[in-house]
Amino acid sequence: MNYSVRKGALHATSVILAAGVATFAAAVAITASGPALAASHDYRFEVAQVASAGSGKSDVTARLVRTVDGTLVTHADLSANAATDTMAERAGYRRFRVETATAGPQTLEVSAKVPGPIRIERTFNSSIKATLERKVRGKDRVVAGTIIFYAQ
Repeated sequence: MNYSVRKGALHATSVILAAGVATFAAAVAITASGPALAASHDYRFEVAQVASAGSGKSDVTARLVRTVDGTLVTHADLSANAATDTMAERAGYRRFRVETATAGPQTLEVSAKVPGPIRIERTFNSSIKATLERKVRGKDRVVAGTIIFYAQ
């Protein structure tokens, strides 16, 4: 086999290998970035209480729960764009003051920032012969939805 033929085959192999590595890196980058919005079927907003807050105003207390098991998401930060005043209540609940023009069913668009999962990273430091731990929180996710309540 000629030296130039071997060199050409080696070059072709390295080009194919580099293309494969680049494709793999792109796939990992796309997968690792993940969606910024959580799937709407993973969570649901619920009305916990509706109370009158004067003429044309209602206090709506909302919460966010997981649809899989119905558990309350206690560390979510709820917000609503049409609410004039909000107040955090017990963990996982938020009260919104909403101006309502008429009595009857009303729709309120709400969103929540759900904290990402916590993972523990452990590293062994050989100079001090100890395992060090730290907690790393994943990216926060945003959940959006609507709730329907009856104005008081």
